[in-house]
Amino acid sequence: MSVPVLPPDNKPPTGTVPEITPGELLTLMDRGVPLQVLDVRDPARVAAGRIELPGGSLFFNIPGSRLLAITDFGPTGIDPHVPLVVVCGHGNDSRLCAAHLNRLGGSAVSLVGGMASWMALVVAREVPPPPGLDRLVQMDRIGKGSLGYILIKGGEAIVIDPGRDSGPWLDILGGSPAKPVAVADTHIHADYVSGGSSLARLLGVPYCIHPADSLSPFDGRGGRLDYRPLAEGMSIPLGGSEVRVMHTPGHSPGSVTFMVGMSAGFTGDFMFMDSLGRPDIADRSEEWAADLWRSIARVKSTWPPGILIFPAHYVSAREKNSSHLVCGTLRDVVARNASLRFTDESEFRAWVRASSTSIPSAYRLIKEINLGLSSASIEEMDLLEAGKNECAITGAPPAASQF
Repeated sequence: MSVPVLPPDNKPPTGTVPEITPGELLTLMDRGVPLQVLDVRDPARVAAGRIELPGGSLFFNIPGSRLLAITDFGPTGIDPHVPLVVVCGHGNDSRLCAAHLNRLGGSAVSLVGGMASWMALVVAREVPPPPGLDRLVQMDRIGKGSLGYILIKGGEAIVIDPGRDSGPWLDILGGSPAKPVAVADTHIHADYVSGGSSLARLLGVPYCIHPADSLSPFDGRGGRLDYRPLAEGMSIPLGGSEVRVMHTPGHSPGSVTFMVGMSAGFTGDFMFMDSLGRPDIADRSEEWAADLWRSIARVKSTWPPGILIFPAHYVSAREKNSSHLVCGTLRDVVARNASLRFTDESEFRAWVRASSTSIPSAYRLIKEINLGLSSASIEEMDLLEAGKNECAITGAPPAASQF
């Protein structure tokens, strides 16, 4: 791929504004290329969500109105000799700012589509399929740190936890001879607008959720969804085999894990690589923390150490392996995830209480949109979904014994 980041000795011609796509930027980040990123949005918008850079790269936030007034790089701290990616909301202000910096002698490019485009970027990564599957694709929405999956077996496919932009999912499904048979959400999401129901209608297949998540956890209203109910022990047929449903509440009453035999578990927001799904989304922390404890205890007593865990989120790139995949065996997850090593329920629940943080104000409305109880425009959804997910318990657990 030819990536249009200019080297220091190749300044852009006067009047031109080089651009870089989100995919090209991600390629550079994945390669570990040192970069500078300048976000010219208002600091409050940046605080709500920004591009997270790997080590060796630098991030700056200078509002565009201030930036356009500078006459040299000195006050900014930006090195004019290092490639600089300029970011705004939708790719318009960044072009003006990049052009200004290049007139001053910089090597700036504008991010096409801005943060809206970065937040929409979904990268499909092939996963070595565990026993029981012919093919597995992890769909990584970089800006949100959210993950979905396409499971293929015997000429059939199941989609798990799709985002609202169906394009990347249809690209994979359209390039495969496998016939879609179901779309499923591990739970009703709070941090992003699900594409589960709409994708299922588009494909003409059932949309599957657990009925405990078909009600608003805030006021008990029933969602307006056409869905096929999931239940503990139920299976979704897949290519002569099956994907079994395990009810793992705690992050929500209807959270489920999709099991491919005992080789893989798609845990949704129940279990992450380095943390657990927070049980306080709907101010029912005590009740849901008890559910979460029981779900963890059940997993620890019944799952083999070698089962592969595939979560629906990650907090940072530290949770990715060398292939940029987010997954690991239960053995590895327990070794790195101290919140799974509590042996006393009261200590666990005390830690959950102590780790409680504020709930993003958008999460109630996103839940209601996903339940069919509210609606929003594309622009409003962009604002609601801004920034990384905040679905994990963030407190550091005390030292606890291994199980």
